[in-house]
Amino acid sequence: MNFAISDIEAAIEGWRMRSSSDEEFAASTEARALARLYGAVIVHGCEGVPDAVLDDAQRDGLRILSADPPGEFPQ
Repeated sequence: MNFAISDIEAAIEGWRMRSSSDEEFAASTEARALARLYGAVIVHGCEGVPDAVLDDAQRDGLRILSADPPGEFPQ
């Protein structure tokens, strides 16, 4: 499976919406992993990234895409 940059952006937003504060979001393992991934995709000019190159934290962060219906993020 490939994840487009828009998927990474959506996952970051999902974790942001789940966090009760900016500090909680910034401290989140998933948010930090996705931020590193997002930065790498931008720096390298990629359209996305295949699942095979993700580390466990990045995979965990992206699981939010399949865990919740679009637009619905539990608090």
